[in-house]
Amino acid sequence: MRALHGVVSLVLLSLAPPALAQLRNRSISVESGISAPLSVPAHANPALALTATAWLDGSAEAVFRVGLGAAPETAGRAAAAVVSGTAGLRVSLLPEPLRPQLGVELGWARVRGTEGAADRLALGATAGLEWFPARDLSVTARAALRGAGPALSFELVLALAAYF
Repeated sequence: MRALHGVVSLVLLSLAPPALAQLRNRSISVESGISAPLSVPAHANPALALTATAWLDGSAEAVFRVGLGAAPETAGRAAAAVVSGTAGLRVSLLPEPLRPQLGVELGWARVRGTEGAADRLALGATAGLEWFPARDLSVTARAALRGAGPALSFELVLALAAYF
């Protein structure tokens, strides 16, 4: 009789849907990492961003990102800063709790350097892996190719998101 109860329990467990890692359709996250320019040999700089998402349909999300990048003053070069705002689309390739993602973004950037401040086109192409350690909470490792005008940089960030 015990064996029958065990078999019935295993069958019922296998038929049960997995627990949902994400119930909400919007998120806000904080990203922190490093950014390295690709065009000239330079040191990696810190990168910081605030990102909001909203679920659209299927596995697609709208992404809105405000980022800050800064390079300190060094011998022969003045301090530089980039503030950017982008909007884009992100697609999750698999369901929770571990989701690979691809995304594209387009917007504006305010670049401040030795020549003063200038507005430029900002773009981004991202690839990441999002993990849900708890319901409506995720941690994402993301790599991105970002541009502010003709200057491209490679960025690695770690993001913590809360879904609401």
